[in-house]
Amino acid sequence: MPTIAIDALGGLNAPRAPVEAAARISRKTRIDVVLVGDAATVERELRSASYNAERLRVHPCGNSPVQSMATAVELVTSGAADALVTASDAPVALRACIGSFDLVPGVKRAPLAAVYPTAPRPGNRDPFALILDVGATLRPSAQDLVAWAKMGAAYASRISRVDAPTVGLLSTGRDARFGPPEVVEAHKILQADTHLRFVGNVEGIDIPRGAADVVVCDGFTGQVVIGLLGGISDALLAVARGAYEKKLAWRMGLKLLEDAVIKFSEVVDHVSYAGAPLLGFDKVAILALPTSGASTLTNAVKLAAKACRDDVPAAVAASLV
Repeated sequence: MPTIAIDALGGLNAPRAPVEAAARISRKTRIDVVLVGDAATVERELRSASYNAERLRVHPCGNSPVQSMATAVELVTSGAADALVTASDAPVALRACIGSFDLVPGVKRAPLAAVYPTAPRPGNRDPFALILDVGATLRPSAQDLVAWAKMGAAYASRISRVDAPTVGLLSTGRDARFGPPEVVEAHKILQADTHLRFVGNVEGIDIPRGAADVVVCDGFTGQVVIGLLGGISDALLAVARGAYEKKLAWRMGLKLLEDAVIKFSEVVDHVSYAGAPLLGFDKVAILALPTSGASTLTNAVKLAAKACRDDVPAAVAASLV
């Protein structure tokens, strides 16, 4: 089983959330975990947790998030751990990974990928689709977008078990002649690629409709899209609460819809589920949001272990040959 290095000091809920996640993993799975952080701080938190000491150990380092992040990356680089999970700020985590991990051949810029909920798609039982990049590269070239399309398809095929995933290119319209120059050029290249199921350009409105299994875009746009989808549930629940307080009739109607509203909120909240895999490197790294709690980090560790077992870096490298 893989060994996962967890940055114990990264994130707004550290060290409690990383320690709780590691404890859960040690009790309920066969995954080995290494908590990286100030030994006194981590061990103090562990004293109130129930964990399997055979599957959990502490690797001491300095007492700052930057030091714990760097040390966790070093463990993965050296082979002492198989993958990294962190809730540190994305710029800090990205710098550490980019400075230490090697890009696989054919990749110039590593993208962050994230899942988001969609309408059902033919031949795909997974309720989530993949979008990349979501913040690592703000101004990619056409060649970057093409590489990300191949990498995203390889990831969806391995992790989501989607046979021949469909790929869409996010643009301002369906017409391939219009849009940013790099998107227009990337469209031409992808259209000629017989190994990909390229469905052409997709618009913002198409994203939740399930237009593609993988959506490719620049990091700025992807980050905005994920943020918007993540805020939908908050807005819906706020409107529902306001309506509930105003009229009895609305209150009765909302009571009937309560299960649907809760279910919708849970699905949309999975936008941040497990965090974002950083693709294109020879190592596995999962970047969770700084606000992540123990449940999200637990899922991030499971995702990291799955990516190791399925050898995602090798699959990504093979897709670019």
